[in-house]
Amino acid sequence: MKIYVLGICGTFMGGLAQLASEKGIKVSGCDENVYPPMDQVLLSKGIPIDEGYNPNNIPKDIDLVVVGNVIARGNPMIEEVLNKNIDFISGPEFLSKYLLSKRHVVAISGTHGKTSVSSMVTKVLLDNDIDCGYLIAGRAKDLESTASLGTHDYFVIEADEYDTAFFDKRSKFIHYHPKTLLINNLEFDHADIFSNLSDIKKQFHHLLRLMSSRATLIYPEENKNIKSVMEMGFYSNAMPFYTKSSKGWHAIKNTPDSSQFEIYNHKNKKALIDWSSIGEHSLQNGLATYLVCKSLGLKSKEIETALSKFNGVSRRMDLVGDKSSVKVYDDFAHHPTSIKYTLEGLRKKVGKEKIICLLEMRSNTMLSGYHDKKIPKAVESADQVYIFSKDKNQINAMQAISKNIEACSTTQEFLRKLSSLGLKNCHLICLSNGSFDGIHQAILERI
Repeated sequence: MKIYVLGICGTFMGGLAQLASEKGIKVSGCDENVYPPMDQVLLSKGIPIDEGYNPNNIPKDIDLVVVGNVIARGNPMIEEVLNKNIDFISGPEFLSKYLLSKRHVVAISGTHGKTSVSSMVTKVLLDNDIDCGYLIAGRAKDLESTASLGTHDYFVIEADEYDTAFFDKRSKFIHYHPKTLLINNLEFDHADIFSNLSDIKKQFHHLLRLMSSRATLIYPEENKNIKSVMEMGFYSNAMPFYTKSSKGWHAIKNTPDSSQFEIYNHKNKKALIDWSSIGEHSLQNGLATYLVCKSLGLKSKEIETALSKFNGVSRRMDLVGDKSSVKVYDDFAHHPTSIKYTLEGLRKKVGKEKIICLLEMRSNTMLSGYHDKKIPKAVESADQVYIFSKDKNQINAMQAISKNIEACSTTQEFLRKLSSLGLKNCHLICLSNGSFDGIHQAILERI
């Protein structure tokens, strides 16, 4: 079988291409911008990449064109595919039909923590000699790659709610048919795709309706949004956990920053996790990971040992550099909830030392202004906050709520202020779901 992948350098589509190649499928593809590290990963596996969307690059003997969700009508490639009646399929549907069929899919979903929990679950399984397959949208420091076919029945996938393709507006996770599903949390996000929270709930409702009665859902019992989705129709086994009480499965932190915590089932202690991750959100991710692995048949001690060795995920409280008593961190947080937990975790770790937060308003939801009223409270744990946005009205509204917020329109503007900030014993954290113009290294070069 020969496939041609449109948008092959994206994390999901690049991972899909690697899995297909491992399966023995002949893969090639294209992207508008062929960029590292994905281009090097694909080329190292013998997968050729065309730069740009030139219709002449579609092989004459192709069996199927796999379309990424970045491809829209008007793209010359997709117009050629439609005009010549070439068979095509979305990435998620191809994954389900040709790569995940008959496998035990372990789907990790929710608004926050998908990459981290997917990485944790995969590490725990691999550390216990379970050669699971996986496809993760970020780079875990413990894993060799972002995707592997594996030989075991288990396949771990980061199951996001983003749309499938221009011709299929259902969430990608609809195609995965998981036998084990984690919904770790549920809030509004992706304002470019969804009009409101109800739209997102509807997609999760469809996901639950497609699950077998023998499948298992793991979820936080106290999350009202998840409970309301379940009330629409739920036919599988439930494995709830608690984050606000000592009922059932829950965790109790031993340290203020949650770097050590114990897992209990009612009053019975089951595991002690002692790791490098910090924050209440990491504690919940660890508890959720424990329960996913427990549901897959692993023993408590096996999970505890592997999880305590988890080294994290790139761009999740990633210490980029430590110079002249200044620590510079990179973090992917771009939603008020994840921003809040990230900064609170750092505050509990560093005590009264100075925290400067740089927040780039980059995601579609952030740019839409939907979260403007929540951001000032989310950044309260920082001493100083610089918000990068070209929308002056947006910044002015936030500054009216919080005195520690200042506006920056460009990275260069902030760098000019750097020498006057008083950086001794300071923690400088950069929050963005993009590259932030390489501001991390620029800061380190100037201090």
